[in-house]
Amino acid sequence: MPRIAADKRDIYLNAFLRVIENWLDDPEQEYKPVFKKLIVYGVKYINALEKAQNYTRGNVENKFGLADTITSMMAELTPKEFMNLFPISKEYDGHKWGTKDYFYTMKCIRELNPDKPIGEKIDDFLWNYVNHEVSVFLVNLLCFASDLRRFDTGKGIMEEFCEQNGIPTYSLYKDGTGKKYLLNNQTGRTMGVRKVRPKYLRVLKGGGH
Repeated sequence: MPRIAADKRDIYLNAFLRVIENWLDDPEQEYKPVFKKLIVYGVKYINALEKAQNYTRGNVENKFGLADTITSMMAELTPKEFMNLFPISKEYDGHKWGTKDYFYTMKCIRELNPDKPIGEKIDDFLWNYVNHEVSVFLVNLLCFASDLRRFDTGKGIMEEFCEQNGIPTYSLYKDGTGKKYLLNNQTGRTMGVRKVRPKYLRVLKGGGH
């Protein structure tokens, strides 16, 4: 693991824990400012985590539990408060590419009371929110949930979805010589993985200089 990634992860985790310690020392303080700090540091910590090669169910449960707790704290914020923590990305050409953009996010927010906590609508709110940090956080949360599902059934959420809808899935493996191949998880058939030669490379024929 690169040292810089480990350093960032530790910085965010220590900051998160300090906020909790200060809150425990003074439990009468207003909870909103505390939640805002925990949300920001928590999102940054989750996003700084790297996927472990050999992880346990307990490890994944801890990550999922933390991410789920952060999501619950987000639900206590109003849309205005959330936007102050994670400004909407200034992407305005979603109509051109059929993707979510600033205007799409603002349209969804206008359907909510800007001064009322997001509450039970938090899941839809987050998925409709265009911000890189928030998007990465949601992907990580989904991955944690999928990993937990894989511990129970042997298959992740997307694998189950593809299987139920007749969409083939593949697993990547290496043989004893180091060559990569794909295994069709439905049929058991394998196929080799060919390395694509970049277009800018040309084969030199004959004696080159």
